[in-house]
Amino acid sequence: MKGLNLEGIKVKKIQLKGEEVILKTKSFLSFVYVVKGKGNLLYDERSIDFTEGKLFIIPQQESYHFESENAALITIECPIEFINKIRLEADRIESCENLYKLQYISNNYHARAGCVFRNKSDEGFAETLILQIAEEFNNKAEDYLIIRNCISILLNLIARNIIQSETSDLQENKKAFSIMKIITYIQQHIKDREKTGLQAIAEHFGISGNYFGEYFKQQTGISYQDYVLDYRLKLVETYLKYSSIRLSEIAYDLQFSDESHLSKLFKKYRGITPGAYRKNMKEEK
Repeated sequence: MKGLNLEGIKVKKIQLKGEEVILKTKSFLSFVYVVKGKGNLLYDERSIDFTEGKLFIIPQQESYHFESENAALITIECPIEFINKIRLEADRIESCENLYKLQYISNNYHARAGCVFRNKSDEGFAETLILQIAEEFNNKAEDYLIIRNCISILLNLIARNIIQSETSDLQENKKAFSIMKIITYIQQHIKDREKTGLQAIAEHFGISGNYFGEYFKQQTGISYQDYVLDYRLKLVETYLKYSSIRLSEIAYDLQFSDESHLSKLFKKYRGITPGAYRKNMKEEK
């Protein structure tokens, strides 16, 4: 196993020769590409066979077990700072909606589908990009722009294929609603409780509250209320890790009742107080 860390991005080549490799990442968005060979992937008590050319998304803090006699893998880890830079650049150049789906992709769409690609042409293009990224890192290329652009295009390909996959499924049921549009709406209005209330968002998409809740849970695996709370707490984590903003200001900005309410929820669902979390993050840096 060898790799190079450049501006927070990590790329590694892994050769499996009969042993098991456990991958667990702290990065915002991580991928594992199967360059050659075949084997088995275990996660969350599930088992998936993998073959050459497959690409998997690895969520934060989840353990994925890869087993093979002859597989070669490439892993790419993208920190949230890198993703945010790409989003800002997309905003300056043009509206790039695919990049705004990355939060949903990271949290809800990973190895459950076996591979992210539905379009064979995109799958081949992704292979070219990944191999180029790995080569640039291994050669310690000074031209970081090539690496950044390759990863940016790769992220767009992944998002597009997931969206296309969902659109194909939705065409079979005209009454169904796009979960991607709902997720995007939630993220855009997460600081506005009136717009993200279950009844309000159901009305926004023109469906009943009862059906909306059922549809959302069916598509994401968790209830709407749990998703919104978890996403807000993830934003709290980002504030604590990357800023010095006071907890009372964070609570106000993200529409928690008050600082005490935020602290109780954070401790309940993250197992640590906000203050301790911020301290730990600073020590890791």
